[in-house]
Amino acid sequence: MAREDKSQFPVLDDWRGTRDTLHAYCKVASAIRAAFTAEQPRHGHLGLRVYTSGLTTTPISFPEDPAQTFALSLDLRNHYFILSTSGGHVQQLRLSEGLSGTQLGNELIARLAELGVQGKVPAKSYSSDAKRDYALDDAERFLATLRLANQIFEDARKQLGQASDVVQLWPRMFDLSFVTPVNGDDKTITFGLSTQPGNEYFYVSPHPFDKALGQQALPAGARWNTGGWHGALLPYSEVAAKADGPERVLAFLQAAFAVQHPTL
Repeated sequence: MAREDKSQFPVLDDWRGTRDTLHAYCKVASAIRAAFTAEQPRHGHLGLRVYTSGLTTTPISFPEDPAQTFALSLDLRNHYFILSTSGGHVQQLRLSEGLSGTQLGNELIARLAELGVQGKVPAKSYSSDAKRDYALDDAERFLATLRLANQIFEDARKQLGQASDVVQLWPRMFDLSFVTPVNGDDKTITFGLSTQPGNEYFYVSPHPFDKALGQQALPAGARWNTGGWHGALLPYSEVAAKADGPERVLAFLQAAFAVQHPTL
């Protein structure tokens, strides 16, 4: 992959095949994490975290020996799906092998069982028999997007205070996002990045949504969305390959929050 400016959001181009593969594999990691992790508020036990080289479950305790842990990671820099343990055991599967979601899930569950990690993982949450495509360049550009978006979200989250949830990649919709409660858990504002190929966008979505918000001004390039979901939207194309792209995203998040917060 050609060296890209890591201070800018890369242009993602047509990355649907790689995106669908990563989506399928993240569902596998999420299903396994959920099977061996206690349920958390707002489904926090289902999400994955961004780390230096991609996405990870973070450490998960062995059911029969909580002193031992394992983790599942998608390394988008070296292009491996990694199973690692606190005892130093590491197994790798090439992301480019083209395994279906079902094949990957079954393989990982079998390998975990060999390590003494046994439990029921609901296959319906990741089951897919489609052969998967994977382009290294697409994955590396997505990694650059993830890392920069995660950094911006963390900056915004710190400004909001300790009540905000951690930033996670949600395998169901394949969004990177976090939630901040407002005046109690029944009122929230979600900050996120939607990764639908060709229609990627940053968003800030309040719950509940006040229809009067549609009359409020937003930063240049942003708009209100009221079809399917409700909130403020900034197309990824507005900031991709732009020197001031990260600053524009943060300004959008701050402006959208400023107009939404008083309505909750």
